[in-house]
Amino acid sequence: MAVSGRICALALGIVLVVPVRLGAQSAHPEPGASFGDDYAPRPAFPQQTRAHGPAEPSPVDVQVLASGLHHPWSFAFLPDGRILIAERPGQMRILSEGRLSPPLTGLPPIKAIGTKGLQDIALDPDFARNRMVYVAYFAPNPANPTPDSEEAMEAWLKLPPAVREAHKIGFESVGRARLSDDATALENFQLILAAPSMGVRRLVFARDGSLLITADTPGAGDLPTGFEPQALNNLYGKVLRINPDGSIPRDNPFRNRRGVRPQIFAYGFRDPEGAALDPRTGLLWISENGPRGGDELNLVRPGRNYGFPAISYGLDFQRRLLGTGKLQAPGMEQPVYFWTPSMATSGLAIYDGDLFPQWRGDIFLGALAAKRLIRLHLENGKVAEEEHLLIDRGKRLRDVRQGPDGALYILTDEDPGELLRLAPKS
Repeated sequence: MAVSGRICALALGIVLVVPVRLGAQSAHPEPGASFGDDYAPRPAFPQQTRAHGPAEPSPVDVQVLASGLHHPWSFAFLPDGRILIAERPGQMRILSEGRLSPPLTGLPPIKAIGTKGLQDIALDPDFARNRMVYVAYFAPNPANPTPDSEEAMEAWLKLPPAVREAHKIGFESVGRARLSDDATALENFQLILAAPSMGVRRLVFARDGSLLITADTPGAGDLPTGFEPQALNNLYGKVLRINPDGSIPRDNPFRNRRGVRPQIFAYGFRDPEGAALDPRTGLLWISENGPRGGDELNLVRPGRNYGFPAISYGLDFQRRLLGTGKLQAPGMEQPVYFWTPSMATSGLAIYDGDLFPQWRGDIFLGALAAKRLIRLHLENGKVAEEEHLLIDRGKRLRDVRQGPDGALYILTDEDPGELLRLAPKS
């Protein structure tokens, strides 16, 4: 029997009511029950989960290009062949001919606490001319000098939402600066977006030059913080879209709606750790961490609602159903693919190089908890094959990108961390 309900969110004194119809199938007939490690929700359509592997494993060679990195988070290929690497504790270095440079100067103050710190970097599409670098980072709050520790972060996350907002430990921020001609410093750093109500994950330039930003949920949606990803008056659990100077594009889907944050491009996400443009279509794909199961691969379209936490294929950390207890609901998008149990997906790349012609169009995702590289082969928009690589290395993988030479490059989320190069086996 179809029922309808409302999800209400209260933030900054504004109440936003989002109508939600709950008419789709339930994951289980008893909401509130807990489930075991064998939890396997029924997919909405064939090939949405548990695709078969290849007939033969892909033969690849792995080369360690750099080691001794401190929880590296992201990297970018400079036009001259060098690689700019961001490390979560708050420094950037350049890899050149196997050697790491001293940390670049000119970065803003960065607070490294929990999994926050210096995160994604992206080069301006016109970098060869303007040398602009875009940076996602966690800025300290001088009025609340919380110790940089996991315990302090957990204690802050457990505070009631209103108390958290009044005692912010920092500000999620996006800025830009010019890489100096000698590549030793960032010059004229400029803040273009700052807000306490988001967790910046990835930066991706769209084909039209706008900047797409993935933002997570406080406590990644595992704490009793309400339905923030479903409310449009905050930036939690959203994909944002801004111009390179921080202004709002005129065609953003919610720009002219009263009480709605105009930066929002799409909403209803938990923890979108990976993001990349499809080189064929220009559309944005993201990988999203579920809590206990329910990791997702999503194709993002403007103005769409991707459901979290109202619908989810995952459980909370007490092994109970999330949100409404539903897997599907009208007006909410389904993931292209999902995983149970969790892989803890991270960086994402879509391959279009020549070194692996058989992989053109395939999606690659790093996995943190599962410690592997995941390859997804799609046919007619659905996952037809799933292959797991680099399992024997036993490393948490944070980011994956295609290099200008057609090889795949992967960062391990370790201290010390490594930059790996994946090429065909000779």
